[in-house]
Amino acid sequence: GVYYQTPDFQVLARDPRNLELSNEHAVHLVGGLTRYFGNSLKWTAEGYVKRRNDLVVWNDRSTFVRSNDGEGWTSGVDLSLVKRLRRKFYGQVNYSYSWSEQDDNNGEQSYPSDFNQPHLFNILGGYEFNKDWTLSAKWKYATGRPADRYVVNEDVFGDPGFIRFSKEVVAENRERLPDFHTFNIRVDYRKQFKRFALVNFLDVVNVYNYLNVNEARFLPLTGLEDERGFKILPTMGSKIEF
Repeated sequence: GVYYQTPDFQVLARDPRNLELSNEHAVHLVGGLTRYFGNSLKWTAEGYVKRRNDLVVWNDRSTFVRSNDGEGWTSGVDLSLVKRLRRKFYGQVNYSYSWSEQDDNNGEQSYPSDFNQPHLFNILGGYEFNKDWTLSAKWKYATGRPADRYVVNEDVFGDPGFIRFSKEVVAENRERLPDFHTFNIRVDYRKQFKRFALVNFLDVVNVYNYLNVNEARFLPLTGLEDERGFKILPTMGSKIEF
């Protein structure tokens, strides 16, 4: 496959010179195998290689001007085992390994791409007690997202009455946020009324209340990072199916 993607609108809007940016370009090569075991079990394996060119990069952090000097590659493998509903039980196991690098061609070394998360794993299972009640659960794990390596500069204004810290990036995407993992449980109650059904559900995401960090903000007042993310998230609701 050959793909093109226009630059992000925010990039185009920040400086008129960015309107001259070209579309990013990618070539994908994917191959896979599928094997069935009986009537309810399917195994799939896929491997892929992606080459990316004309990537929009930020060569000079002192301006908003971008260029198409970047290039990169991604390769990996996806494995899955799926059990369709049979004897009231269904399930699925997925594992992915991938690695992605990017080079801004600015005289520095290549570095892991923003979406470089080598290990992704999830396991899902569900059980239908009867035609009305269903219980399902999922556990997900992912390697933490890349983060910049940096040093903290103290008292950047040289004023004892106005102490501030600064964050100086020394290597892009050479560190990582904490790994992501979550355990989710869902209960569904389905009531059929001839041509439509009313489904009530209770869904609890991240049952064990682990803080999954998706952002770490630098605080100029303290020189520390504020890790932000989500913990337990219960939701409930109803939907109508025709």
